[in-house]
Amino acid sequence: MDDRYVLPSELTQESIAGSTGIQRKHLPQYLKDLIGDGLVIQRKAHMKGMKQRMNGYYLSPNGFARSGELRKRIGDLVVPVRLTGKVVRMKISEIDDATSKHITFCDIVTEAALKGSLDMESLETIESRKLHAIEKKDEATEAYRRALATAWRDGRVTATERFLIEELRSLLKISEKKHGTLETEILKKLAEDHMEFLRIYSEVLEIALSDGLLDGPEVEILESLRRMLRISREDHDNLVKDIRMELFGPANGVSPDEVVGK
Repeated sequence: MDDRYVLPSELTQESIAGSTGIQRKHLPQYLKDLIGDGLVIQRKAHMKGMKQRMNGYYLSPNGFARSGELRKRIGDLVVPVRLTGKVVRMKISEIDDATSKHITFCDIVTEAALKGSLDMESLETIESRKLHAIEKKDEATEAYRRALATAWRDGRVTATERFLIEELRSLLKISEKKHGTLETEILKKLAEDHMEFLRIYSEVLEIALSDGLLDGPEVEILESLRRMLRISREDHDNLVKDIRMELFGPANGVSPDEVVGK
């Protein structure tokens, strides 16, 4: 992993939390202890499928050796498993071979911890349950993203909107970090859209001002376009001044109010 420019996405905190069943908010402390013991390496790098560089976490040589010892110790444990109505004793390492779908030691240990026992029929559904949980989480994230985008659609969030967003975030169990990531993406998109809207509005203004005259219909069209593209009065005024300067020079300036009436 030390030599890789791009790390697998499975090495992010979010993926590790999902794979191990550890709550995301508790994971940093576990990782801090493992890093301190020299068992895990933390490195900021490009992550596969992600735009930003993020911290990746992977086993050090000592950690890899330690994990091998741990896997062997857990795999050799003999535990009771309910199978077709009767209880049989199996090594944990044998359970995966007995199921039709691949399950990990983490899956088996988590199932035993949550339910107090192991049932082969229930173990068979682990993968589908994990997939369902991921889909539900994705749906919650998308619903929250849409609500957040709606709150920011006019370029600002009121105190009431902020309160409602926080309530929704709590209800959907969206982390503060996830909220920050989504809000950053939305604000970046708003900024990009605003620059494009300014470009379009500027081109229309330049055409309208090319003959130096504006009549009633032109004023109405420009005002409608300004509102539709969410161009502020200040941006409009600045664009008019710049265009008049380019077309006619400083001696032929015109008040922005002549273009779009206040």
